[in-house]
Amino acid sequence: MQIRGSTILITGASSGIGAAFAQAAARMGARVVLLARNAAALETVAGAIRASGGSAHVFPADLTDPAAVEAVVARILAEVGTPDIVVSNAGSGRWLFAEETPPAEAAAMVAMPYLA
Repeated sequence: MQIRGSTILITGASSGIGAAFAQAAARMGARVVLLARNAAALETVAGAIRASGGSAHVFPADLTDPAAVEAVVARILAEVGTPDIVVSNAGSGRWLFAEETPPAEAAAMVAMPYLA
């Protein structure tokens, strides 16, 4: 897989593994497209990438909302083009035992990585 010169779309890019992967990919010469719900956190990650000479595009969106997904995909295609690589890293949840997790919260945790 060629990283340098590729456009890589990364969901869950506002923190943790997603942010770290975005920064590493940008250091290797990729143009990164950052997606997550938290626009301010995405801008922070993008700012760090740009400060080190990388290319980053920010697209805040709630990937559990089908209409938001459709809208952000249209924006990305129009503004950046088709990504070469998609890293589906988005996720949500809390560290609880199964019996402590409300059913609606469990459904949301499953929906994020599998349906977005």
